[in-house]
Amino acid sequence: MTGYGLHWIHTTTGQVGPPITVHNASWSIELNKTEEISLTVDKKHLHTINPTWWEPLSGGVLLTYTAADGIARPIIAGPITDWGKETTTSIEIKAEGLRAIFEKRTIWQTLEYRKTTLGEIAWALAVHAMDRPGGALPLVHGTAGDAVGERERTYEGWNLANNLIGKRWTELSGVINGPDIMIRPRWADEAQTRIEWALVHGTEAYPFIAQDWVPDFDTTADMGEVPDISVTSSGKNLVHRIWCTGAGEGEGTARAHAEILSSVWRRDQPFVEDVMSDADQASPDVLRQKAHGELLSRQAMIDQVTLTFAANSRKTPLGSFFVGDTANVTLAGWKTIPDGTRPMRIIKMNGDLSPQVTLDFQQAQWENN
Repeated sequence: MTGYGLHWIHTTTGQVGPPITVHNASWSIELNKTEEISLTVDKKHLHTINPTWWEPLSGGVLLTYTAADGIARPIIAGPITDWGKETTTSIEIKAEGLRAIFEKRTIWQTLEYRKTTLGEIAWALAVHAMDRPGGALPLVHGTAGDAVGERERTYEGWNLANNLIGKRWTELSGVINGPDIMIRPRWADEAQTRIEWALVHGTEAYPFIAQDWVPDFDTTADMGEVPDISVTSSGKNLVHRIWCTGAGEGEGTARAHAEILSSVWRRDQPFVEDVMSDADQASPDVLRQKAHGELLSRQAMIDQVTLTFAANSRKTPLGSFFVGDTANVTLAGWKTIPDGTRPMRIIKMNGDLSPQVTLDFQQAQWENN
């Protein structure tokens, strides 16, 4: 049977429990952030199962989708983090992706990483986060072959307030060409009685997460599967000069800049600038190159495409692609985006239990410095 499925799970083991009877549900997945799902459950249903399935932290929620091909694909899975509104007959259950656990675990000893990659550091931090009483989780490393590099990081054990693992992951993704980092659920056995999570990330050579295929969304096709589309363009990224700071402290901090002033003189724009950083880099020449690469990417407005598509699409069924993937998007008739097919990144996906899912796309580009 096609459609959504909801089950209780135990986060610490990945065990899949009873199905969930819901009034309604909504969910959201955003790139490099924690997934969210909210469901309204009949309280009579809760009386029929052990409270450990639906209490915060001990319990969890698994959302799946089965398309026309008959494959049940995990979409979101993670711990129950809160309860919401309660009425005489129902209660709201709020759950998040497994990343929520790592947002509440900190680095408790000094860690040093040398001659490695940012993705490998992200995985090492996950291993460290599970090294504590009751810390084990069914999490595996889903990206291989990225262990050797030139990256270095030191995390001081005394800096507990700033050492939350989720915060450190966000920092790793935020550096120049930093890797996307996502935790994705998948089946752990053929019988689909357990799930596990895979931490996947980009590499030094390609900061996007690897994908097996490229989905295609054609908004121009007659009788197509994209009934609604909108385009939002923003000029908030436009800038004429970029400063890049590097290694060092105080007056000894390495720094350099790059600038393109043509728009100031030719289009009568007021001068604006921005600052970026790469704490690993001490060479002003390299910092200047990085500033120039960032500057080039900010000479045009950012276009975001939002579209809805059918979850049971035969071409791109829900669960066959991921947030963070690059897709081919065909557009026509828009003022800010030329007609044609171009690669765009899926940066957000959200829906409820209806047949339609909403996707947000942005340009798929990165600087190979």
